Amino acid sequence: MKLLTYTSRIQLRYLLILFGFFSILFYVVLNWNVLRNVDEVLHNRKINLLAYLEVNPKAPFQGDNPLDDFTFYAINIATFQKGKETYTDTLVYEPVDDELDEYRKLTTFVEIHNQHYRLEIIAPHLEAAEMIGTIAFFLGILLIGLSLSFYLSQRIISRIIWKPFYDMLEKLRGFRLDKQRLPELSSSGIDEFQMLNESINELVLKNMEVFDSQKQFIENASHEMQTPLAVIQSRLEALIGRAELTQEQAEIVEGLISSTQRLKKLNKTILLLSKIENRQFLLTDQVDVNHIIRQSMEYYEEQKSTLNISVKIETDNQLTVQGNTMLTEILVQNLLKNAFLHNIENGTLTIRVEAKQLTITNTGHKKVGEGSMLDKEKLFDRFYKQSGNPDTWGLGLAIAKKIADTSGWELCYRSDEALHIFEVNFQ
Repeated sequence: MKLLTYTSRIQLRYLLILFGFFSILFYVVLNWNVLRNVDEVLHNRKINLLAYLEVNPKAPFQGDNPLDDFTFYAINIATFQKGKETYTDTLVYEPVDDELDEYRKLTTFVEIHNQHYRLEIIAPHLEAAEMIGTIAFFLGILLIGLSLSFYLSQRIISRIIWKPFYDMLEKLRGFRLDKQRLPELSSSGIDEFQMLNESINELVLKNMEVFDSQKQFIENASHEMQTPLAVIQSRLEALIGRAELTQEQAEIVEGLISSTQRLKKLNKTILLLSKIENRQFLLTDQVDVNHIIRQSMEYYEEQKSTLNISVKIETDNQLTVQGNTMLTEILVQNLLKNAFLHNIENGTLTIRVEAKQLTITNTGHKKVGEGSMLDKEKLFDRFYKQSGNPDTWGLGLAIAKKIADTSGWELCYRSDEALHIFEVNFQ
């Protein structure tokens, strides 16, 4: 989720919570204020009525007169003494409207001319519920409009404010250390973004220096190692040609030559892996995978015949991918070498080429009562080898995995009983 969307959602959720809380508070306060005003009208009506009756003792006030808003009920002294003044809501039938309307009623107890009465005065409720509902409805629309306006304006303003940040991310996403060029970050009038730009430029510059130093060191170290190893190998080969060497001495020298050759191979492999990691290869070639398979199979005729391996190649589809020709050849050859090297006698090897996928399946050794002997978590790690074969360094699959990742492909492994299956998805 983007930061702008995340903050906008938080603001909108906060606004909705505030809107709900203040809507309830607004309704309660408005309803209380309306009732207080009606109660005040009833109280004033009582005071004026009693003052009038005090001055006019003969005025006709008893009985239920439909034209009056008050009614006197004669009561005994005990009821008078227990009575308390109350304000309540009530419904009064209106013949004109043929409905019950809301009224507010004041019930009080008074003494007039030594007589005790229960006085009830009613006043229209001003249809408070409808009035409050109408006010709340339009006020709610107003608040929702304000909330949406605030939300949209905040998104627009935030998008403008955060634009330098997203530009910065886009530039950094396309930046590569091997290009030897600092990313052109757009300047901003916001101090924090400007400080971030400067920090990123400084960090990138330091990483470029470290990258160059590491790259130069690996290349120099590899070159410097190749020369003495070649000299050692040539002198050992010259030494073994002398007739005066005993059989034991010749075997020792042959072992040294073999170790030297392994060191030279290891040196070249590590250098290749370093170059792949540093992205020193262009990925712009149109590579014919079918041709690479046909060409590579010639190298493994000896292993095929030695172990009597049955090879089946299914190339009904023409597979052409964009990448680096040399790296793609290394990827295919490493997978094929792995399939032949770790196969079993009278085993099988199947190569299936599809529109966007290459699948290599081979038989292999299996532990008793267990599935595949390969550890999927460590299979593509450098120098990992579980077979114990002294002729391998455990770098072939690591290089294949690195080539696939660098080229934007997916190399995965799965097993089916005694079958080992490697798939390369060129999506």
